[in-house]
Amino acid sequence: MNQPANPRSRDSSTVHGALSGLRVVDLTGDAGRFATKLLTELGADVVQVGAGPPGLPLADPAAAALGGVADWWYDGGKRRCRVDLSTAEGQDAYRRLALAADVVVETERPGRLADAGIDYPDISAVNPALVQVSITPFGRTGPRAQWLGSDLVAAAMGGMMALTGLADRPLNVWGRQAYNYAGFVAATSGVAAALSARLTGRGAHLDLSVHETVTGSIENLFMQYFFDDLLPLPKVAPRQGALHWLRAYDLAECVGCDGGYVMITPTPTPDLLLEWMVETGSDEVDKWIGIDPGELLLSVDEVMDAVRRWIAPQDAREVWWEAQERHVAFGGVLDIAEVCANPQFGHREFFADILPPGRTAANGSLVSARSMDTGTGSAAGSVTLPARLVRWSDTGRSGSVPPGTPAAADTSLEEILALWAAPAGEARNGDIGSVVGAASSGNDGDRRPLDGIRVADFTWVLAGPSATKLLGDLGADVIRIQSEERSTLVNSPDFPYYFVWNRSKRSATLDMKHPDALAAARRLIETCDVLIENFSAGVLDSWGLDWETVHEWNPRLVYVTMSGCGHDGPWRHVISYAPTVHAVCGITHLTNFADRGDVGPGFSLNDHLAGFAAAVSTVGALYARERTGEGQRIDMAQLEVGTYAIGAAIIRQSAGVLPPRPEGNRDGIADHVPNEVYATGDGFVAVTVTEPAQWLGLVGLLADPRLDDPSLVTEAARRDRRSMIDAVLGEWAAGRTAAEAADALQGVGVPAGPVQSSHQLYADDPQHADRGFWQPVDHAVFGERTVDAFAGLWNGLRWTPRHLSPAYLGEHNFDVWADAGYSPEEIAEGIGDGLFR
Repeated sequence: MNQPANPRSRDSSTVHGALSGLRVVDLTGDAGRFATKLLTELGADVVQVGAGPPGLPLADPAAAALGGVADWWYDGGKRRCRVDLSTAEGQDAYRRLALAADVVVETERPGRLADAGIDYPDISAVNPALVQVSITPFGRTGPRAQWLGSDLVAAAMGGMMALTGLADRPLNVWGRQAYNYAGFVAATSGVAAALSARLTGRGAHLDLSVHETVTGSIENLFMQYFFDDLLPLPKVAPRQGALHWLRAYDLAECVGCDGGYVMITPTPTPDLLLEWMVETGSDEVDKWIGIDPGELLLSVDEVMDAVRRWIAPQDAREVWWEAQERHVAFGGVLDIAEVCANPQFGHREFFADILPPGRTAANGSLVSARSMDTGTGSAAGSVTLPARLVRWSDTGRSGSVPPGTPAAADTSLEEILALWAAPAGEARNGDIGSVVGAASSGNDGDRRPLDGIRVADFTWVLAGPSATKLLGDLGADVIRIQSEERSTLVNSPDFPYYFVWNRSKRSATLDMKHPDALAAARRLIETCDVLIENFSAGVLDSWGLDWETVHEWNPRLVYVTMSGCGHDGPWRHVISYAPTVHAVCGITHLTNFADRGDVGPGFSLNDHLAGFAAAVSTVGALYARERTGEGQRIDMAQLEVGTYAIGAAIIRQSAGVLPPRPEGNRDGIADHVPNEVYATGDGFVAVTVTEPAQWLGLVGLLADPRLDDPSLVTEAARRDRRSMIDAVLGEWAAGRTAAEAADALQGVGVPAGPVQSSHQLYADDPQHADRGFWQPVDHAVFGERTVDAFAGLWNGLRWTPRHLSPAYLGEHNFDVWADAGYSPEEIAEGIGDGLFR
């Protein structure tokens, strides 16, 4: 049976994604492949004209014929039409594709497209609705615009490695999370801009800096730096293993039975843990029982030490599960085989087995969801990978599409142009009834793609607020809805954490325990386009704000729920904060040195990933709404987002590649050599080589005879001599400062950069300074402060925040509730009787 060049494992006449009809040109290397993967899985027709390296090879010949781990992870479901931009013919082919496209995502070196006459100004002059997202390591402008990057270099220079690792051993998070950050922001921004272009006819160009994306999304790094006058924390946040900045989360080793590691914490209710410890014989903690959780933080180091001593002789798996049964948020550190066997993933059919061309399942399909509750093996001859990012209520019509294989053959340029030139697709023949992009702040230079979209924001802490912060930066009117009772510590406007993660929002108060609260919520929700929440499963249902009820009130509403493990399945009530998720989803296990098991990410990485995932899903659902006329429910499990972010590890586990394991700073997708951090005279420098030209540049710079072997130009040969190469680079770097080493390496075309602290990023980073990334503001509560900007330039302009974080709860009550139909007198009365409080 002949297979199509790009089997997407679905019947295209009946299965449509949220972005069905969106035409995307994918001119990306590794920095952008995740962005276009997201667009593909949301149903866009993505045509890959660039190419990234295939990554580690797969063992199965049929699967390996389509590429390596990177190809299967990033490029499944895309069409392929390779063009050579170094030739006039290739430039003309690219121009023709871009003129027919809605979105271009590209990672070319700044200036290359302009020199060829095929950059955004050239194409948009003829195709004014085009959206182009240009992803570069440091942005298209500034003194480091021509510097080369890698995920390791991005993590080092952007701030991730300022917090992750040990004091003398910086560590990158497994799975190219810096590139994942950039991919999420690129996809979210590109879809938002395409949605706006459908109404206004005006596209946009986004100059997206990976460097800025990373720096702006690291939980506590700049909260500590900019608020050292208010917080009892080090101004420059250190690397301290798995220990969270609150010092209330850490990894502890268990030596009983099978041993293992557990993420320990006294949250969410310390007395539940302390009473359990007393029950089992601990005589150290009874003095803290009954103390307010906020006060307990003053003794948190003593408490955590007592927990470490108590847990040490126990079995990791047994104590983890008993903790969860007692409503204590422990998390066992799982390896990838255990992750694949997670019964929650089986119940929610999170994994899919993809069959290469020439093979079909018993039902004739090329893809099947895995519903088994145990077992790690995939179907014979298949490749297992995460089937989706989130679950959609309208899957099959306007949600995500099943994953596909990498393209088995090219699709011709003429065939693609014929498909794209066909009568207007379903995404372009409906009534465009929304107001997206129609409103603006008055200055067209500040026109933003989500102007006119209103979001009811029932979120708290970090995962949800980071999502709504991004939507607000993109122009949405975000209304942060809180009550005084739930607004403590990091959820209070007078805490710096709230200031950092709640800009671009207005504040309204609503006490859901008040008898009139549900009616008030309905009046507000009926004016909104999106509702988003990240409480535990069932909280909004208990308030009467379940999906079915809210959808009846407002059928066009997009309803986003961000629970820990999902609203169904055997783990639906598992308590999961970001450090817990890291442990259980596989990230902690892989983010370790080969001789350690107790490191993991040094900040709440998964809260950021979940926020990004919520944002891209939201704009995808808004785009689909223009075709269907209806909103839908997006069911996100933050646990699934964490494992999705390391999806390449699932492929390695299932497809005959060396099973993934802790390997320090090695790239687990392609295993580039070198890809390591080396100590310098004053710090550390990160170095990556991915191409022969970069290797030759490195050899010429180091001038060390040990590197003269011509065979080392191949990555396979360098892997065999990794230790020698690391030793040579380590000796060379030790005699230089990090800045000197990075400058020299970049000068010969080698991706490199210093591991930068918060101080270096703010005070010494010339790229951030030149591009205006740091912005001075004057806040009503905190006074003169500094904030980071959105991570890119829109049409060459730097946006400034339309709103700083609210100064106090309910700051915008009169405006918000007036929009919901309340008179000033009714609002004042509601404030007085506790409804709007």
